[in-house]
Amino acid sequence: MKKRTSIRRKTLFLMVVALSVLVIFSAIISYIFYSNATLTGGSGDPETDRKVFFIIVIGTEVLVAILLALVGTVFMDMFVTKPIKRLTRAIESIEYGKAEDYDERDSKQSRLALKNLGIDSGDEIEELYRAIQKFQVDTSEYLLDIRKGSWEQEHDVMTMLDNKDKFDKRAEDVYPYVDKLYIASLNIINLHVINDRLGAEAGDSILTKVARELRRITSDKIHTYRIVDDRFLMVLVGYSEEDAVAFVESWVKRVGRLNRGSDNFEVRLTWGGAYGEGELDVNDIYRHADTEMYCNEVIMKKELEVKY
Repeated sequence: MKKRTSIRRKTLFLMVVALSVLVIFSAIISYIFYSNATLTGGSGDPETDRKVFFIIVIGTEVLVAILLALVGTVFMDMFVTKPIKRLTRAIESIEYGKAEDYDERDSKQSRLALKNLGIDSGDEIEELYRAIQKFQVDTSEYLLDIRKGSWEQEHDVMTMLDNKDKFDKRAEDVYPYVDKLYIASLNIINLHVINDRLGAEAGDSILTKVARELRRITSDKIHTYRIVDDRFLMVLVGYSEEDAVAFVESWVKRVGRLNRGSDNFEVRLTWGGAYGEGELDVNDIYRHADTEMYCNEVIMKKELEVKY
């Protein structure tokens, strides 16, 4: 994880450097001119020599102070003023549209303006930037819920998970504006065996078990969906690829086998994932996740056939 440095610490560091420079310059000037005055005897008038020495040192320190003030101004401009101005302009450009001439394309561009800032200063300004990004995503979610559909239209009634319609809406109105996105496509292998041998109720209990485990991990950064039948999705927002893969692997390992250990066959979850950051093509990430899931499904089915 990247180490963060606060603006206060940066400012303190700059002050220490500035004072150190001032002291070093003063020492050098004092040594050079005082030694020169001592060795050469100066003008022969100690009072005049002291005045000249005093003027030289003070003049040098004033010049150094002016230089340090300029450096400090540039520092503040680069690390504080400019990022805040860029952040302000990006926020001012965000529009969700109320007027009759509202243009959805312009609205998307204005929301992307905040994401494209890419502030990575490692201090309080970056924390503010991330907080505003989260607020933007949360606001998009809120408006999405207000504008479109009822609960039943966006949820799977059996599992109480979000459905494909809700995913499609987020894929258009929410996910393109996040920095990092990981989509894991999940499928249940051999569910049809449960249905054939034990009945549809047993199969439904397997689906319910998967849904329950998915609901437990659902949060503002982890969205879970039942797409159709035995297909599910897990969408992780803001995770690095490494952290997302580790999380999904751990979850699948824990949930793992879905039927009883005494059965002479296995009903298992298989999955595939895909990651994107920067300019996101959510549908492309989704397709790659699906493709990887199907490849893993073929491999796992062969393994289970050999085992049983």
